[in-house]
Amino acid sequence: MFEKKDEIVTGGGAAETIVGTSVKLKGNLNSDGDITIDGSVNGEVKTKGSVNIGPNAQVIANVKAKRVVVSGTVQGNIEAHERLTLTETGRVYGDIVANVLSISPGAIFTGKSNMMEKIKPADIEPVAEKAENEEIAEENNTKK
Repeated sequence: MFEKKDEIVTGGGAAETIVGTSVKLKGNLNSDGDITIDGSVNGEVKTKGSVNIGPNAQVIANVKAKRVVVSGTVQGNIEAHERLTLTETGRVYGDIVANVLSISPGAIFTGKSNMMEKIKPADIEPVAEKAENEEIAEENNTKK
């Protein structure tokens, strides 16, 4: 009676939550799994997985996910911790933050974009130690 549709994929796995073309959702959508939106969402979308916004989707929401693919319209800010892809039919009206950003020819983006910087914990030196090390280096230079 119910089948798992293999063609609905986001980030390598089948979508756990699907907002169908005839669905109009008003409110917040939170998930740990992948989300596919083909209908209308007005609120906020958050997941630890991926969000795939279909070509006919209308999303008026802030979107926060690991990976985001936009083929429809998003009015709101997007934060993608790994990758944000705007396909040729994608439209984003809002600010974006992503580690990797891919915009196909034909896509529309109006807003500001910021790239996340990956910082390894070993690369981060505490501010107090850094200032102390600079003082020691300066003293050594004046003694020479």
